[in-house]
This record gives sequence, structure tokens and C-alpha cells, in this order.
Amino acid sequence: MDTSLDIKFTEKSESIVTQFGFKDLKSFVKNQALLMLMARIEKYEAENKLFEAKYHMSFKAFQAKVEGLQNKEVFTEDDDYLDWRFAKEAMGRLVRQKRELEHA
Repeated sequence: MDTSLDIKFTEKSESIVTQFGFKDLKSFVKNQALLMLMARIEKYEAENKLFEAKYHMSFKAFQAKVEGLQNKEVFTEDDDYLDWRFAKEAMGRLVRQKRELEHA
């Protein structure tokens, strides 16, 4: 699959995106990617806050609690731990990607 942009597409697209105040196609793509990253970051931040409110503690404190329950399984907390950990890891990755894109 060819992922390069042909000149005809670029010319047509540039005239459209400049109508929206962007100087070129690159600035438009960068802006849209940043908006998508910020939306996902907000989603995971909201999920993080939901778990903090539910358990009245930070992720690190909850992680220590779950890891301290040796040979005891509390399925709800185990599931929440995995979901919370995923949200924290995804948020960290997305924040790094956003920072990289901002400086690209």
C-alpha cells in the first residue's frame, strides 16, 4: 500500500486546509494529531480520577495494596487494578507522543 501523498492530492488538500487557517497540510495534520492525542489523554485522565475517587487513593497506593494481598484474590480489585494500570500506562505513552509531536 502506497502511503505517500501524490502532488494532486496535496494541492487540492492545501487549498482546503488554508481556508481553515492552516499554513499548509503539515501544520493541519500536526494540529489534528495533537487534538486526537489530547482527547485520548483526557479520557485516561478521567478514568484515573474515577479510580482515585472510587478507592480514595492514588494508583501507587492501590498498586501496593493489591500486591500486598498475597494468595488472596479480590476479583473486582484485580480487574480495576489492570484497567487502572492500563489507563496510567496509556496516558504516559500518549503524553510522551504529544510532547514529541509538539517539538517535531
